[in-house]
Amino acid sequence: MSVALRRSLTLLRPLLQRPSSFTTRACLRPLTRRSSVGPIRVLRKDFHTTSVRAGTVVPFKLSDIGEGIAEVTIKEWYVEVGDEVAQFDNICEVQSDKATVTITCRYDGIIKAVHFETEDLCRVGQALVDIEIEDHLISDDDSAPPPTPAEPALQPPSSPTPSQPITTSAAPVSPVVAAPVAEKREILTTPAVRKMAADNRIDLSLVPATGKGGRITKDDLLSFISSGSSASTSQVKVVAQQQPVTTIPTAQIWNNTLSSQPSEQSGKDVTHEIKGITKVMVKTMTAAQQVPRFTFHDEYTVNSLIEMKPMLKKVGQEHKVKLTFMPFIIKACSQALVEFPMINAHVNSDCTAITYKAAHNIGVATDTPHGLMVPNIKNVQNLSIIDIARELERLKVLSENNKLSTDDVTGGTFSLSNVGAVGGTYASPMLVVPEVCIGAFGKIQTKPAFNSEGEVYAASTMCISWSGDHRVLDGATVARYSNLLRSYLEDPTRLMFLLK
Repeated sequence: MSVALRRSLTLLRPLLQRPSSFTTRACLRPLTRRSSVGPIRVLRKDFHTTSVRAGTVVPFKLSDIGEGIAEVTIKEWYVEVGDEVAQFDNICEVQSDKATVTITCRYDGIIKAVHFETEDLCRVGQALVDIEIEDHLISDDDSAPPPTPAEPALQPPSSPTPSQPITTSAAPVSPVVAAPVAEKREILTTPAVRKMAADNRIDLSLVPATGKGGRITKDDLLSFISSGSSASTSQVKVVAQQQPVTTIPTAQIWNNTLSSQPSEQSGKDVTHEIKGITKVMVKTMTAAQQVPRFTFHDEYTVNSLIEMKPMLKKVGQEHKVKLTFMPFIIKACSQALVEFPMINAHVNSDCTAITYKAAHNIGVATDTPHGLMVPNIKNVQNLSIIDIARELERLKVLSENNKLSTDDVTGGTFSLSNVGAVGGTYASPMLVVPEVCIGAFGKIQTKPAFNSEGEVYAASTMCISWSGDHRVLDGATVARYSNLLRSYLEDPTRLMFLLK
């Protein structure tokens, strides 16, 4: 380094206000001066200081997502090494033994490493990715930008210098600008607000945000709820429409389903680890098998319900929802539970206490390309048949695309299975522990029967199979419940008079 350069640096050092690392650069610029012999081009030496912000690489760990979940399977990555991420950006999608969850980022920074591949198992506390973040946050005292951003004004626009990429890197420091950030993230809010919205069946994209940077605050959500917006009617359909829908090719579904079967070409046995939805079934069925249960079968004549089919179709078209017999059956089950609260109950693990549940959270077993799922409809006792139909549509879309949330598959109090949808008649359904009762409806068949006057007529019959926890329920109780339900389905007008 020349003596002149050292002297210049000595003079500049006291002027530097910030103790952070600076890069001093000598830049030679051509300068034209006039003299008696004509224009002479000389070199002018200028000195510039560029702020270099060092970053710290921190591990972004899988946090406890509740419900006693200890490990998850990585289903899809939304980032890769080198990507810039901001708070609330999606990092990956994971599947636990209860539901599929999207993991969002809590930092602003750059992805430096991804520690797992798709379908790998990750335990709570393990690092999903490494993120390079800034060493310090801008405080109120430092809210004014450092001298570096002002330097481009001193530079001629037509002659960019190598310092510009470094100075422009300070731009990510300003995530408070709402417009560009809103394009990357979906919704800015806290986990507590998200849970409150889920409990009230609120689509957060419809809630006006007044918080800093477009965040939805608790007051925003409470104001939205108190404004009279219906969370269980119009919102249900909106949520279903806005859920990301992933189309799964048929070939892929078959490959996933049959991957555990031996290859005919190789002639060798193939062993795969049990995980995902199948692992959930292992745990659920093993727990159910420990409960002594009884099964009760009955048959309903549903001619009056069949006669309502044209009316159901018309009403469904008016409300823009597919209205089948299933919403009607779910509502009838809920109404019958009012008279038999001991059937809508939970038993603790050692069967020393039974809790009669106030909410009728009715689960519906759903056959999907990913396996059997049992999402539940919350508070059926407070919903209309139209509301139930909308919620069924929402849960069906989420189930088929493996997008059910933890809230959708937990908290059930009573379950139903529609085995008739796949051609079944009778079944012996397994309990969904800690629930104490489950029913399975068979397909509707037309059979010859005798009326009260001995005349033969075509009877539309539907078989129903009940399984109950024989530790707390007896067969007579379930039989009486089934008889009450039969009266509602065989004569729907009785149910109509009881609806609030």
